[in-house]
Amino acid sequence: MKHRHVLQYINQHFKVKLILILSVIIIVCSLVTGYVSYRIYLNLFESEISKQYLKTSEQTIEQIGFKIQDMYRITDFIIFHPLVEQIVKGMNAEPREGESREYRRFILERDLADILLPLKNETPQIRALYIVDLQGNNNYFSHTNPSIQIIFPDFYELVKNGMKSPSGEIVWQRLKIPDSSEPSGEKNSLVAARVLKSPKQQEIYGMLILIIDESYLASPLDPLMAGRTTGAYIYDQYNRLLYGREPEGRNGFVPEWEKREGTFIQRNNEEDYLFVKSLYEPRSFTLVSGISLADIEAKGRSVYHVALISGLISVILMAVSVSFISGRLLRPLHVLVTAMQRLREGNLRVEISKTSNDEFAFLAESFNKMVADIQSLIQEVYISKLSEKEAELKALQAQLNPHFLHNALNSIYWKIMLLYDDAETASLVTSLSELLRYSLASVSTPSTLQDELAQVRNYITIQEARHGEGLNVSIEAEDELKVCRMQRLLLQPLVENVFVHAFRDQTSDKRLTIRAYRKEAELHIDIEDNGCGIQPDTIHKLLDDRSVYDARRERESIGVRNVIRRIYLVHGEPYRLEIRRMQQGTKVRLILPCEACMPLKEGGTIDESNPSC
Repeated sequence: MKHRHVLQYINQHFKVKLILILSVIIIVCSLVTGYVSYRIYLNLFESEISKQYLKTSEQTIEQIGFKIQDMYRITDFIIFHPLVEQIVKGMNAEPREGESREYRRFILERDLADILLPLKNETPQIRALYIVDLQGNNNYFSHTNPSIQIIFPDFYELVKNGMKSPSGEIVWQRLKIPDSSEPSGEKNSLVAARVLKSPKQQEIYGMLILIIDESYLASPLDPLMAGRTTGAYIYDQYNRLLYGREPEGRNGFVPEWEKREGTFIQRNNEEDYLFVKSLYEPRSFTLVSGISLADIEAKGRSVYHVALISGLISVILMAVSVSFISGRLLRPLHVLVTAMQRLREGNLRVEISKTSNDEFAFLAESFNKMVADIQSLIQEVYISKLSEKEAELKALQAQLNPHFLHNALNSIYWKIMLLYDDAETASLVTSLSELLRYSLASVSTPSTLQDELAQVRNYITIQEARHGEGLNVSIEAEDELKVCRMQRLLLQPLVENVFVHAFRDQTSDKRLTIRAYRKEAELHIDIEDNGCGIQPDTIHKLLDDRSVYDARRERESIGVRNVIRRIYLVHGEPYRLEIRRMQQGTKVRLILPCEACMPLKEGGTIDESNPSC
């Protein structure tokens, strides 16, 4: 009930509706503006962060590439040194005469240590270096940390299984190395392995294995780990994860990066992450790192909230302003509403004074003119009603004459038949009486084609007595069409026009043909004579002017115009009357809707539930 009163109050007060409409407009505009600003802000920051993060990632992969290239420099020094191949192969050769195998191996290991000494001092991240022959025997090792405990040839087989092909490239692996200094007894380390191949004969004679601390690749990743990062991951040339660094206290998130290029966004746990994929092309290493966009989205939402808050503040200020200003601005409108209420109560002497020159002044002038027009119309209607009653009395008096004539003709008919036995004269009287009875019926009384043709026969009976044997009339109509509905007195004026106009100067051989037929959904009635014919300009005047009035007040013109006008008013287009001048005579064609009539119930009403055709 309260809601109904609130809605009624809103509907009856323009000021409240104005405030509500403006409030909705401001809120919608604030929502749209805030959302657009939020999206623009988000896109700009995502674009800027993408550029900066991509640049940082490219710099990082370059630093990693330098370290990888440094490993190649070290291994190249060993592989291409002219004495390394001799020393490694000499360890498995037979000792010279007078020289023991142990002494020979000691000398060769010392020479190899002297060659590799500069490398040990240059790269402290290399925890261990092994030179192994093809049988997995460790010919040389160097440890920076004595806690590493590796067993050969098992470790050699493990590393060998991780190498997809014996190429000259360094194969990187991440393996758990036995380390007694760790609580778990193992420590994740990077293993870089490269086959030892003779530069000249391209003969593989062993393998170089480097165990490198993970910090070797971890330190360049520091710039990428700032902020809400999801982690940084380094993949080798075979797309195997070599090293991954994840944020402290949070789980990392490895995206689907193989088919992506550059920067891309991927969603995880209802949070968007911006990922960057950078490639070190010389060695086909890939760096994938990501950062959360939650902070950026939070700042964007704050922009959105500010827009909403500003919209609500605008609504409050607008409501106060409208309430304060509308009282003065809408005062003429209140005056107009009050005047209209008084007018509705019947006070026709109300008038609004003009107080301004704006639109309200125009409304006031229009209202005053409307009141004056209403008073004038009421006076005219009052006079018209009086005239209408007077005309109705005259029309009732005029109807007495045709009714009296109809009754008188019936009396004459019986007198002629009973006293004089003159059947021909009696037939003429009967036809005239039937014509009068049919014409006296109400216009709304239903009629059919059969009724219309019957009245035409009555009229022709009278004309045959006048024209004698020189008149030949033919009436044709299909039986199924005789029950079609028609307006009353459409055919008789057209047939009468033939005798009045077409046969006016013709003394013999007068032929009149009336034919009714069906064409699709239309009823066509042709009335054709062999009279003097009609002039083309007369046809033009009759068909183009749908008024029932004729300047010369000619009887035949009024009848044809009457038929044309009634067809147009009742049926409209495309139903019509066509007039065409023939080689001899005139043809008039009525085109009407072919509608079955309805039988009458008791009391004269139409029975629509039982059509006759």
